[in-house]
Amino acid sequence: MMDAAKYTMAISKGAGLIDQTRQLARFWKLGERSDDFARRAINECALGNDTAYRVRDILHRVFIPRFMRPNDMPARILKAVAENPMPAATFNELVFLFACRKDPLIHDYTVKEFWPAVRRGRTSLAADEVLSFFSGALVDGMIEKAWSEKTAIKIARGVLGILRDVGFLREDKRHSKEIVRYRITESGLAIIARMMHDEGMSDSSISSHPDWSLFGLSRAEVLDRLDELGETKGILVQRAGTVVHITWSPKTIEELVHVFTR
Repeated sequence: MMDAAKYTMAISKGAGLIDQTRQLARFWKLGERSDDFARRAINECALGNDTAYRVRDILHRVFIPRFMRPNDMPARILKAVAENPMPAATFNELVFLFACRKDPLIHDYTVKEFWPAVRRGRTSLAADEVLSFFSGALVDGMIEKAWSEKTAIKIARGVLGILRDVGFLREDKRHSKEIVRYRITESGLAIIARMMHDEGMSDSSISSHPDWSLFGLSRAEVLDRLDELGETKGILVQRAGTVVHITWSPKTIEELVHVFTR
């Protein structure tokens, strides 16, 4: 759950950076410390033709803060998905989730503005609407000091960019982005639920975790989707009123990933 942390300009350093994140997740060695990883990634040109400055910037402003702090659990999950024949959308969903957990601006815009717009039947979103959200956030004290027009536009484009990267939006011919009818992947749903289990959530609490609101899902929809996966994916959901029990045949997220690649 997001706290009342202030909104920052962090998203202006890069939206989802999906391709770069996938490359770095594969390049990272399990258990490798962030400083050792950064040094090796820069020295060995982990991002191909990108300059050392660009690689360093992505590592220290995006990859390490999002996926390796306070622990490397997100990097481990991304690596497992990146190194197996999983749907590209699943990787994108996880990148988006971890980014939202670190950046309350992306989280709040998605939950408070994007999904309500979808439910109202909107077909597109424009940067001007994100700028209006910033104006309200400034009044509410979520932004400490007003951003310049140029900075605000860059941040607004970054917010729309990460929604595009996860697949919620796509480019259209105007100055707006088209809203896509989105359904979270089966593997993304299962991995996120298993991650919540590993984080210590009770079975009854998993389906009501606030992270699901990032994907527009209600508690009932989460349980129904998990139930649909069934024992063929190693997941058994049992319900009795408000009491839920989930049995996992895979013992780790890595094992769960392999179930989905069989």
